[in-house]
Amino acid sequence: MYSLLENDENSVPLEPIVVFTAFSIEAYLNALGARVVPFWDEIERSSWRSKICILHTVAGKDADWGAHPLQFAAEVFKLRDKLAHGRAETVLGPIVSLEVERSKLLLEGPIPRPKWYDDIDVAWVKGARSRLTNLLSYLAFLLGFSEQDYMRAVSCKVRVVED
Repeated sequence: MYSLLENDENSVPLEPIVVFTAFSIEAYLNALGARVVPFWDEIERSSWRSKICILHTVAGKDADWGAHPLQFAAEVFKLRDKLAHGRAETVLGPIVSLEVERSKLLLEGPIPRPKWYDDIDVAWVKGARSRLTNLLSYLAFLLGFSEQDYMRAVSCKVRVVED
């Protein structure tokens, strides 16, 4: 999705990138947790925030939610939660007087969206890429793994052995 975004900023919907960023964070939390917490399978259904707190406790550190990179995790999950668990909101668009104008606006104009939606723009999404790698590197380093540990899942090699 990022490759497509680099080629044409208008060709990619941004919402899936936010959601997949949250998926990536939570998947890596589970990958780390499974390696350092013997009972991780019992707490795997906990919230992402609880998982980060548990991993910090294992590392003997306090989670600083007001600083990067944990602040980024909070941003991502706040947006993801609004996208995934949205509630009906009244959003006012421009006032139009004729049915024809209303129909044209709905078909061609920008769709009125809630104010929080303004946070999901191309600049934020592009910046999220490096902020995600910073967060994942931080979590790995926190637990004594290589800062590139998060790449293990995408770069593992499979060797086929024939009998």
